[in-house]
Amino acid sequence: MGFIMDGLGAEGYDRSYGDRELLWRIVAYFRPYRRLMLGVAGVTVLNAVMSTALPILVGRMIDRLEATPDLASARWLLLAFLVFGALSWTFNYLRQWHTARAVGDIVLKLRQDAFGAVMERDMSFYDEFPSGKIVSRVTSDTQAFASVVTLTLNLLSEFLLILLVLGVLLSLNVRLTVLTLAIAPLVIAAALSFRRIARQTTLNAQRALANVNANVQETITGIGVAKSFRQEQNIYDRFAGINQQSYAVTLRQGMTFSAIFPILVFIAGLGTTLIVYLGGTGVLEGDISAGEWFLFVEAVNLFWFPLTSVASFWSQFQQG
Repeated sequence: MGFIMDGLGAEGYDRSYGDRELLWRIVAYFRPYRRLMLGVAGVTVLNAVMSTALPILVGRMIDRLEATPDLASARWLLLAFLVFGALSWTFNYLRQWHTARAVGDIVLKLRQDAFGAVMERDMSFYDEFPSGKIVSRVTSDTQAFASVVTLTLNLLSEFLLILLVLGVLLSLNVRLTVLTLAIAPLVIAAALSFRRIARQTTLNAQRALANVNANVQETITGIGVAKSFRQEQNIYDRFAGINQQSYAVTLRQGMTFSAIFPILVFIAGLGTTLIVYLGGTGVLEGDISAGEWFLFVEAVNLFWFPLTSVASFWSQFQQG
């Protein structure tokens, strides 16, 4: 597989940063948009509260219907479910809207900074490095950064949801909550194990894309000379090789990221299975009601999703 990585070495203008330094550089782009970030945080809190309230409402209503079954209670349950669901959707929409605006502003500033850095270089720089790769840095790489900014903003919502759900779990059953928390480090450790390989495969994928962009731009720029000497087939064959390399490297990147979530979900699924069994046993023994058991299982499922998102964040963050 070594030949796949041929030509994907670092450029002369590449710099190497540690995770902490990169993180602070990214945070610097957020500082001018503190007010917008506060708006995102506000609707994020409300969205997390609504998401947590829904299973609590259903669990309490199950206990009420089990004790005194009547049609009026069922109607109130339906109405409350619709209201909470509508509020959750509204707050989520506002969060996504504010996030999209923040991402657009931040990527705009990043692209301006990147282009400004390009303009500051002297002519010898452009003689040494392919212009297509430089264009890829300003366009493709900044666009890829946009998805990471979105991921970062969504992380806030996931973290708040974890804290709220954890509070609900502790209020229901401390023993089962401790068991859930004992499984959480396994999820985090599995996700962090992908960090290094995720960073390397992402770096190679971006370099391979830069090679494709450079080849296309140089070909179009010199197309007159190429046609004069009837070199179309040779140029096409060269592009096919570069494009195949980009395909192979991007495929490895996709396989790396695709492997993260199935492993995390598998570990979380094992934890849920164990909790369902122990909780069901508790219902039969009278230690916990059916509604509380339902609420706990729903809360655990609600807990695993943001936890796996937060745990896998650092591997996905390598793209930025």
